[in-house]
Amino acid sequence: MTRWARWTAAVAIGAAIVTACQERLTAPAECPELCPGGSPQVFDTVVPALAGLDSSFPSLAEFASGGGYVDRGRGPALLVSHGFAASEDRAVYRFAPRSDQIAVRDTFRTYTVDSAAITVTVLARDTLVGGLKLFLYRIPSAVDSTTQFGAIDPLLTPASLIDSIVVPDSVRRGAVGVTITGADVSRIALSGGDSTLAIALGMTASLPTGIRVGSLTSSTASTFTTFVTVDVPDTGSVKKQTITRATTFNTFVTQDPVVPVDSLLTVGGEPSSRAVVRFGLSSQFLDSAKIVRATMELTPVRPIIGLPTDPATLLINQLVGDIGAKSPISFDTTFISHDTLASVQTDTMKIDVTNIVRLWQSSRSRPQSVLLRIGPFLSPQEAATFARPVFFSTRSHGPDPSVLVAPRIRITYQRSFPFETP
Repeated sequence: MTRWARWTAAVAIGAAIVTACQERLTAPAECPELCPGGSPQVFDTVVPALAGLDSSFPSLAEFASGGGYVDRGRGPALLVSHGFAASEDRAVYRFAPRSDQIAVRDTFRTYTVDSAAITVTVLARDTLVGGLKLFLYRIPSAVDSTTQFGAIDPLLTPASLIDSIVVPDSVRRGAVGVTITGADVSRIALSGGDSTLAIALGMTASLPTGIRVGSLTSSTASTFTTFVTVDVPDTGSVKKQTITRATTFNTFVTQDPVVPVDSLLTVGGEPSSRAVVRFGLSSQFLDSAKIVRATMELTPVRPIIGLPTDPATLLINQLVGDIGAKSPISFDTTFISHDTLASVQTDTMKIDVTNIVRLWQSSRSRPQSVLLRIGPFLSPQEAATFARPVFFSTRSHGPDPSVLVAPRIRITYQRSFPFETP
């Protein structure tokens, strides 16, 4: 073999060796003994709540982790309505007593009432309904938290009317009021030894609707101001005085209060109710599944009606520990799911609870239990909103036996990817 032929053969052999040893970076891997033995698959499953272990807890004295159940009149707003499908309500305010004398120059002196003003704060209304008018009625000052709708509504007559307030359509929220003068001042005169004024609010509008007005809890309660002329000899400005009385008690009465039923889950209302729902996902499932999405489904027993343009929110809180009505809840917003209630909610509510279910995977010490309550998210409106949800429980049945109505979680998940044995 010639020198040239030997050199050519050597180069060819070297190239073959290099080519055989180099990494094929752009080619698919050829390692069947190490690669997964299949394609990823996504599954769906429906996990019902544990039968008989979902319950409503109405108005218990205290909630262990802070924030008691809210009684009627102790929420951030009071309800007033007229012909509203959600409920028929009247607000009530009682002011601090007003003495028949006032201290001027270190001496208590009598006075004559010249005029008076009463203000009310509108917190929310349906801005699509115009012609809003509030009516202020004088009622007995003995009104208290036990007073019911049937005791107040018959008192709202022309004889007890103090005055009315026309709320302009342009006013979405804020203080509105009326000044009482002349002969009408007698309607707020304090006589017969009763130095306390109490009023009830009714309303009308161009369509059936409701409003939410201020309360003591939100520091927006009604105020009562009297402008008087004091019985003093001089004619200076000291004769004109102002006596302001704040609200000392407020509530509202409703014609059809929500009465929780053992077989249903009542959330909200007045006094407020909350519901605990429990699940039982197996450790085997939690160990082998990758949770893609989890959605809690709640079926309303009847339409949930709220105030348009002022929606309430349904909150789902993860429980820190499950001890029933006083179970402590997590305030970590990561594990608080929520959804806005439509003004007329008829469909099944579907709320994302993926983070909560993933927590059940990562921390087995956490109970698979959640609490349902009324929001909004950062400012609870318990006992202060028209929306009063009632859902089917595991102990109740819908009109169609073939349709699942009990609380449930719909989970989309992947199984752990199978690997072949090398």
